[in-house]
Amino acid sequence: MAEKILLAQQETDTSRSLCRLLRDEGYHILKAATLPETGRLLQELPDLLLLDTELGLHQPPQFWSELAMHFQQNNVSCLLFSSQGREPALIKSLDPWVSDTILQPVDPREVRFKVSAQLTIRRLTYEADLANRMLLEKQRELEEYQRSAAEIQLSLLPRNTPELENLRFAWRFMPCEKVGGDLFNIMQVTEDTVMAYLIDVSGHGISSAMVTVSVYQSLSPFVGRIIKQPISEPPYFRLLSPEEVLEKLEQEYPFERFGKFFTISYLLINIRTGQVCYSNAGHPPPLLVRKNGPSESLDFGGSIIGTGCSGPFEEGNTLLRKGDRLYLYSDGIIEHSDFAGNLFGQSRLYHKLESLKILPLEPSCEKIIESLHNFGRGTALRDDVTMIGIEFLGNGNGDA
Repeated sequence: MAEKILLAQQETDTSRSLCRLLRDEGYHILKAATLPETGRLLQELPDLLLLDTELGLHQPPQFWSELAMHFQQNNVSCLLFSSQGREPALIKSLDPWVSDTILQPVDPREVRFKVSAQLTIRRLTYEADLANRMLLEKQRELEEYQRSAAEIQLSLLPRNTPELENLRFAWRFMPCEKVGGDLFNIMQVTEDTVMAYLIDVSGHGISSAMVTVSVYQSLSPFVGRIIKQPISEPPYFRLLSPEEVLEKLEQEYPFERFGKFFTISYLLINIRTGQVCYSNAGHPPPLLVRKNGPSESLDFGGSIIGTGCSGPFEEGNTLLRKGDRLYLYSDGIIEHSDFAGNLFGQSRLYHKLESLKILPLEPSCEKIIESLHNFGRGTALRDDVTMIGIEFLGNGNGDA
């Protein structure tokens, strides 16, 4: 569609020549011979006003201010010129809303250049404003999606942990400002067995949160297909070992499917005996803090889920004694840094947990979060922070 120019000038040979020039350039021309008519035609929202200062030569400054407000409300650019060859700079100095002046309205080259320049500026400004509005709308939609994803992620966290005589549980979870990919669960899956896992999906945002949802469903003992295998004899299922679970996750979540990797620590704990069977897939190894004796890092496992070549996964076994604790944690803890870029680190975490075994389980987890804040001295979290504590209270058979 041709751009619309309002030419405000009394009818003369010069005005007719100027009108022909602009029409030859492909513009649609509106003509006004008086200032009242100019004001009326401004309602048709021209793209540019060419105003002959001779129409308002003797008008007071207030007149130009009122006209300027009218132009600004209708978002119309203005070029001033004088059909009598007078310098329009005085009027222009009174009105900063004027975009430019045409010194020689009889010079086709100057007219073409300045008209084209103003219309180009207007067009680019409009496109920039439109792009900015679209960007703001997309940002609003993205923030809404992120809020929804964060709510979904939080809804998957365990509301309650199993109430058992032999085991006690505690956890802390702090999401970073962006939607992250940490997720964990603690659930009794058989009469004698508790399942616990912690996963960390690569990246942040909606896609990471959606992968956590999918893995959560896959590891559900009610709707998932991974942790239990149907058999024909009572109890009509077989609980898969941690090694088998990680193998199945590797098959279910190739990188090509979601474009994401994830790490996981997966444990099965015998409620009665304290026997722990576990395996890790690229995840920071859980720490076993002995009530009496040195701490142990549960290192067995394999590589990150999603690489296509993570297996086979090694499986580890250990035995909990009365008062022993298992801690699972995400790399958001050990990779948290201070302003100098120093990391909290695995060694610092291990020493801190060792020193906290004199405290009850719940406060020990809280103290780790407190230590993290003190170390960072106000630095923002760059990743989700998750800490899970599991304490074995003994099997009642006189264990020490």
